[in-house]
Formats: sequence, structure tokens, C-alpha cells
Amino acid sequence: MKSSVLPLALWLAATTLSAAPINTDTALPVHKGGWLWREQVRFLKAEDSTRDLEVIAVPSVLVYGVTEKLALIGIAPYLNKSFKAGGGERADHGLGDVTLLGRHQIFQFDRPGETFRAQLLGGLKFPTGEGSARDALGLLPQPLQLGSGSYDLIAAGVFTWQRLRWQADFDLAYKINTEANDFRFGNTLAHDAALQYRLWPWQLPERGVPHFVYGVLELNGVWAERSELSGTKIGASGGYSLFLSPGLQYISKRWVAEVSVQLPVVQDLNGGQLKTDFIVAGGFRIQF
Repeated sequence: MKSSVLPLALWLAATTLSAAPINTDTALPVHKGGWLWREQVRFLKAEDSTRDLEVIAVPSVLVYGVTEKLALIGIAPYLNKSFKAGGGERADHGLGDVTLLGRHQIFQFDRPGETFRAQLLGGLKFPTGEGSARDALGLLPQPLQLGSGSYDLIAAGVFTWQRLRWQADFDLAYKINTEANDFRFGNTLAHDAALQYRLWPWQLPERGVPHFVYGVLELNGVWAERSELSGTKIGASGGYSLFLSPGLQYISKRWVAEVSVQLPVVQDLNGGQLKTDFIVAGGFRIQF
């Protein structure tokens, strides 16, 4: 049987890992009893003539397949934040807020050469990061804190359409932020779309499973309400941002290496907020 008409479920069983977006969620499952470990380094740069913000985030993600349709996800980020203005610098680093999620598949349709999957996600962000750090100038501004101090609810939906040469993923996620330390971040609505296209090998072999190189192109957007301090909305907060995110992936049987850059195409922010110049992300995934 030619690989071009090989049932996708059999091909995935042979390769174990497949293409997946870098900044977008995917509805492809983790097999029952299996683990997926993802490590990523993300660098954000935002500056203008008087201010300079740099954030390094290292989210460690562990996924466990409880059943063929249900997975549990834990995310623990390490953060390093630095803000420079007026000749001074304010910074902090350490563990951020941990998130625990459950992901359940609600739809699956397979036919030769392609599969369709849909999943629902829900969970809670816990206030594990320091939310009241101080420096020589006093209490750090809330956006520079490692944690929000609040328990926040997350709900999302994910859809994936995968064929042998390409894969498309779409997600929509809503986060309800609660108040802590007399401060509440605005609720957020994130939406993402991604296309992964196999660049090499151009033709799949009759036998064996080679390594792959995929090109990735994503649109990543997030809308945020204004934050509140002591019940009063903050003018310079909230708004909408949309990023165009090209990337590359190298995929082997058990691991994936990936790199992406996110470039802003829309930044409609309220007040005098710093606008992001770029975000660079690189990392790997291992399934075992």
C-alpha cells in the first residue's frame, strides 16, 4: 500500500510524534498511560524611547494520557522580568503561577489520509508565584510580579484537521481572572490558528519512517479587558494584540525540536502601554 493512502491512524501509531503548532494548542491525543514533556524558552522584547521591558519565560509542560480521550496537563513557568526606565531597573525572577488543566476529546472522525479531532479544556491557575515582591523602591508593579496572587479559571476549545502533508489547528480560550492584593487583571480571550506543512521529505517513502521538517505559520491573538486597582479600571491596560508567527520543526520518532518568532501585526492597546517588538520561542517535546 502506498504511503499516500495509508490510514492516518496507522501512520501516527508508527511515528508516535507528529507535527503540532508551536504557539497554538492541538487536539491530537496522548496515548493512554503515555507522557509528553514539553520544554520551551520564550523571550519577549518591548521598548520605546524611554522604557525597556524584557521577559524570559520557561514554561515546563507535562501531559499524561489518562485514557485515549482524557489527558491531564500541568504547566510550571520560570520567569525572569526586567523593566528599565529613567536610568533605573526593576526586576524579579523565579517560579510563576502553576496551571492544571484537563483535556477531553469530544469529536473524532478518521478516514484514509486524514483525521478530524475536537477537544474541550478546562482548569485552574494557582497563585504559586510571588505576588508581593519588593525592591529598593518598594512594591513591584503588578505586571512585574511573578504571580497574580489569584485563582483564575480557564476554559478552551481546540480543533485539529490533519492530513499526511499538512495539519491545521484552531483554538479559542477564555480566562477569568479574580482579585488578589486589591488588584485584578482583566479577563482575556485568546484565539489561535496554525498551519504546519511538511517540507522534507517531499514524498513519503514506501517503507520506514524518516525524520521530518515542517514549516509552521500561525496567527496568535489575545484580547484583554482593562485591569482594576481597588475596584477602579486602569486606563493603560487591556486591548487587542495579533501576532504573525512563522516557525520550523524537526520531528523524529520520539522528539520534536522547534523554533518560532512572533511578530506583531495589530497592537490596539489602551493608554500608553508598551508595545511588543517581538517574541522568540524555541524548545523541544519528548513523548515516552
